[in-house]
Amino acid sequence: MIVPYLAAILLALATVYSAIVSFRQKPEEERAGPSWLFPDRTNRPARIFLGIAMLILVIGLGAWFSTNSRNSAPRSFRFLIPEDYRGWVRVEFEVPGMPPLPTEGGKTVIKIPPSGLLRTSSPEQYGWARDTYVFYSSAGVQSVPDSGPARLIWGKINGEETGASGKQKYEEFFVGSEQQYKDQIDQPKPKDSSRDSHSPAAIP
Repeated sequence: MIVPYLAAILLALATVYSAIVSFRQKPEEERAGPSWLFPDRTNRPARIFLGIAMLILVIGLGAWFSTNSRNSAPRSFRFLIPEDYRGWVRVEFEVPGMPPLPTEGGKTVIKIPPSGLLRTSSPEQYGWARDTYVFYSSAGVQSVPDSGPARLIWGKINGEETGASGKQKYEEFFVGSEQQYKDQIDQPKPKDSSRDSHSPAAIP
């Protein structure tokens, strides 16, 4: 998510430089030749037009980023996974008629059913907040490591695909040991639920 903002900053700097070059009027005694900082090879009207066009582009990008940041909730998911579940987990967003995701303690809670597939009407969220994972059972909850030697979360991706019901945004990841994950890499991943009646496959 940081790349578009860096691009906008670089474009803004280029716009400022272009504006300086375009509107800078050299004194008569400095007409000898161009410098590397302020080249004078293009006629002034063309440089002014280019500067104005880049300024409009920067303003448009700024307005787009501002609108996007207001419409996107900060990313902070808490995944609840069945204690004995091993296999692919898939969450499908913006599915009409499905319940929205609840929020507890400032985090959006995603409780995965035994099938491994959850569909919700809530939109996908973006941001820098760290997701957390726990196993749940009748006895309570237990933290799931997503890094280090005991890691159980692998292959996490966000994507969008087109199916019979249109575009589908989804997120999926694998729950299990490193060896179980490697064994599953070459296996077919979960399909769009609108095109396939079965849920993501779990490892027995």
